[in-house]
Amino acid sequence: MSCILVTGAAGFLGRRLLKELIAVGHIGGKPIHRIVLADVHPPACPVSTEIDVSLRQGDLSDHSFVESLADEGFDTLFHLASLLTLQAETDPSFAYKVNVEALRVLMDMAQNRPKVIFSSSIAIHGGALPEVVDDDCNPVPATTYGTHKAINELLIADYSRLGRIDGRCLRLPIVLTRPGAPTPAVSDQVAAIIREPLKGIDVDVLLSAETLVPIVSAGAVVAALLRLHDVPAERLPPKRALNLPALSVTVAELAEAAARHGGEGRITYRPDPGVQAIVNGWPRRFVSRHAAGLGLGPDADLEALILDYLQYKDD
Repeated sequence: MSCILVTGAAGFLGRRLLKELIAVGHIGGKPIHRIVLADVHPPACPVSTEIDVSLRQGDLSDHSFVESLADEGFDTLFHLASLLTLQAETDPSFAYKVNVEALRVLMDMAQNRPKVIFSSSIAIHGGALPEVVDDDCNPVPATTYGTHKAINELLIADYSRLGRIDGRCLRLPIVLTRPGAPTPAVSDQVAAIIREPLKGIDVDVLLSAETLVPIVSAGAVVAALLRLHDVPAERLPPKRALNLPALSVTVAELAEAAARHGGEGRITYRPDPGVQAIVNGWPRRFVSRHAAGLGLGPDADLEALILDYLQYKDD
């Protein structure tokens, strides 16, 4: 029997992950008997399931709350929670408590060498990048958020080396598409290109039409996280971190795809220098020499990515 802790459980990836965990009912060959959902916002409780699902609302900057999560005695941690780029740039000290310190405490207090599956990010890269960024590209973050992700990758590798946990890090490209209202997150500027026109809403895009972005659906991310959980440790790369391969498309191609699927909202390109600079600092083509051999891959095409959003946008 397995107990799973999911941080960031109220986010759209957390909700999709919960849906899949309940659907399959097992992980790593063991039945799931309990899932603990943790978030600063109230996590959504499933309507009906035989699995014991408990909701824990609290702030990961609160040391006592993090300790109480560690006391759950989890066998697997899916660590999805973090403060994103703009928040981290505004208050790096607070972001460090949420993004780095909380994970360190969870790993320090972990019992019985749990698996830790960490959603890292394309944002660990910045500066002058090659045209194609693979698993072994040296991370030089250009944001506080990216720096925190890179720190966590090193911590997870070290705690795994010490035998405290069995850690795995999946570096995510831009994940599309988060449903609901727009947010200030930079990645949401890309998501809006699909989400808003499909809702019949006009949108100002803060990127130039020719901007190349690496993207993946929420469904592909969840499938990859679950697959990465089950990969034998000896098959992981030495860093225990790898890229999730992405589709690379232009902003204009995203807009055209949304229109093909009935998007009626108008798109106006109004590039913002700050947003453009952040996205320009991210890899354009995101690949992995390890992923395919481990059963991890991108969406089949842009149509599949949009259909994934349309299928789950009301969940």
